[in-house]
Amino acid sequence: SWRRRLRLFKAIELLGGGLGVTQTAMELGYGSTSAFVYAFRSDMGCSPQRYMRGRRTGAVAPAPDDDRHRPR
Repeated sequence: SWRRRLRLFKAIELLGGGLGVTQTAMELGYGSTSAFVYAFRSDMGCSPQRYMRGRRTGAVAPAPDDDRHRPR
């Protein structure tokens, strides 16, 4: 849904600004860190930590619309 996608892009912004995973989850209204990580991984194909590590090192992370990285 578009709301979930909007939250995902906001999460990337917050994480990129240095906010931790738990703080990002709470800021975006997730009931728990694990619910946030599950949603992030479902859309992005990797955990928030791994995504941000890839961004810092210049590795290409999967795009949100890339179905090859979605669980089947």
